[in-house]
Amino acid sequence: MKTYHDTFDPLYALQKKLAGFGEYSIRKTYYPELQQRLEELERFKALIDHSNDALFLIKVVTGRIADVSESACRQMGWTRAEFLETSLFDLSGLANCPEAEKLIKQPLGGGGERTLAVTDLLWKGGGRFLAEITLNRMSFHDEDYVLAVARDITERKRTDEALRQSENFLKNIVDNIPAMVFAKDAAELRYVAINKAGEQLLGYSRDELLGRGDHDLFPEEQAEFFSSKDREVLARRDLLEIPEETIKTRSGEDRILRTRKIPLFDSKGNARYLLGIAEDITDRKQLEEQLLQSQKMEAVGQLAGGVAHDFNNILMVIMGYGGMLKTDLGPDSPHKDKLEQIIDAAERAAQLTCSLLAFSRKQVMKPRAADLKNIVEQVQRFLVRIIGEDIQLRSILAADNLPVVVDSGQIEQVLINLATNARDAMPKGGLLTIGTGLLDIDAAFVQANGYGEPGRYALISVSDSGIGMDEKTRKRIFEPFFTTKEVGKGTGLGMSIVYGIVKQHHGFINVYSEPQIGTTFRIYIPLIARELAECERIITPAPPKGGSETILVAEDDPGVRKLMQEVLTGSGYTVIPAEDGQDAVDKFRANRATVKLILMDIIMPKKSGKEACCEIRLIDDDVKILYSSGYTLDIIQSRDVLDTGAELVMKPVQPLELLRKVRELLDNER
Repeated sequence: MKTYHDTFDPLYALQKKLAGFGEYSIRKTYYPELQQRLEELERFKALIDHSNDALFLIKVVTGRIADVSESACRQMGWTRAEFLETSLFDLSGLANCPEAEKLIKQPLGGGGERTLAVTDLLWKGGGRFLAEITLNRMSFHDEDYVLAVARDITERKRTDEALRQSENFLKNIVDNIPAMVFAKDAAELRYVAINKAGEQLLGYSRDELLGRGDHDLFPEEQAEFFSSKDREVLARRDLLEIPEETIKTRSGEDRILRTRKIPLFDSKGNARYLLGIAEDITDRKQLEEQLLQSQKMEAVGQLAGGVAHDFNNILMVIMGYGGMLKTDLGPDSPHKDKLEQIIDAAERAAQLTCSLLAFSRKQVMKPRAADLKNIVEQVQRFLVRIIGEDIQLRSILAADNLPVVVDSGQIEQVLINLATNARDAMPKGGLLTIGTGLLDIDAAFVQANGYGEPGRYALISVSDSGIGMDEKTRKRIFEPFFTTKEVGKGTGLGMSIVYGIVKQHHGFINVYSEPQIGTTFRIYIPLIARELAECERIITPAPPKGGSETILVAEDDPGVRKLMQEVLTGSGYTVIPAEDGQDAVDKFRANRATVKLILMDIIMPKKSGKEACCEIRLIDDDVKILYSSGYTLDIIQSRDVLDTGAELVMKPVQPLELLRKVRELLDNER
């Protein structure tokens, strides 16, 4: 029997033909697009598999790996099948990253969350490496996944560490350069870097300096000078050296700097920064000035000595022939008065010659053994007539004899010069005090004060309650021909002569002065070196014992404050330093429970010693206070800057005396 398909059926044939056309049309229409998509997927897979990053598709909540890139297998040594059987938490330290763990294990989330973690990934053969993993939450076919992209950062961390060490090395080098090194941005000239030496020199911390300009830190004149030099450096595009420039530190002290500045350029040749190196030459300048002053005094001394000797010969002729003429002239001669005026002038010139010789240290000395106390007693009778009735003369003489080898006439001249100087400093009257004493100077004294030699000395102190001197005048007081008097009222040789005579006797002299307070000169003359009888032997007291108490040291002079701190801490004490009267009050208020003694200078900024003491007594009336000063006690009391009965230690600081006095006060019960 023939089937339906065995017979010709036009409809069937048409259906078959249409079906063929459909298959051909679909193949022709969609196959190229499918082929293109397949190639794109293959390229994308190759891109992922050959990436340096390892990719993981992580199931949310469980953390199991749903898919993994070939690069992950290659880097970590695990097969794809092994990866799909485990969790990423098992192969990494993500469990220690709370944000990563929350992102993966939190069941709810619409996708889009992202976090970054740095953790270890494990190799199959053992070991681990550091990786940076980016985690992205995503949804796919109604399921939540996390795509983890891990990058090996071992080499980068090694490079970063090497760079950090290199930067620290360079920073340590710059920080330990014994000069201020700083950098400013070229646009606004603000500090962008500074080393430790700069912080110490200026008194500001890095945080206080960075981002600020010179006008924020220094006086207007100084700041404008610094800025002008900065602009000059940037304009000339080359190194500029500034031999000397003065800079005011945070404490108000002026320091002298020698500075070099140079611009730093970027890759395009534009000035980006300004680099500066500044060396503090203040101490060197002071030494140079001292050397110059010494050379000047030596030169003037040689000149004065030569002139004086030659001038003496001329005066000898004038005075000799004048004396002869005076004898030849009768008592009624009209020329006698004129001749006496000539002889008087020659005698005054001879006295000036003696002063020049004393200054030049070329005067013929007639030294002999004498008691310095007796010399002072004899000359003070004469001083009463010199100083006038409106000045009170007081003497405080030591009980001990002071055997020295001196030219008595020259020592008398020293005392007369000092008394005359004191009289001129007290035009409205005042108090002049002359004292003597015996002093043992040790190596610590020499080191602390920078002059003298160890040994036993007789001491003469001359103090007045006059107008005093500022620091600039005090430093020049012994200069030849330097005077603060009006023209025609002083030769400028008085103090130079004093200095010369003292040096000629192998001694030394210092001066302590404050404006409107007064002046104290101290002269040290070596005692005679002789064997003392057994009964005369001076027993050197044992060194004072130290302690562990806390002492507040209030002193405005940084050098003296540092010295006192070193002396006291060297004997076991704890020291709290204060730089002025107000600082002393504040420091005591903050440490009243521990401070057992206050060592306080009398003359200080902001608050004097007495003013600070009054405030401290209101806080604790029982605290012990020891004052320090370069003036004698009676001069201080005459100025009403010290309470009656107050304890006082005299400057310059003598370490053993200071320690003995401190220990004595601490051991005494009030």
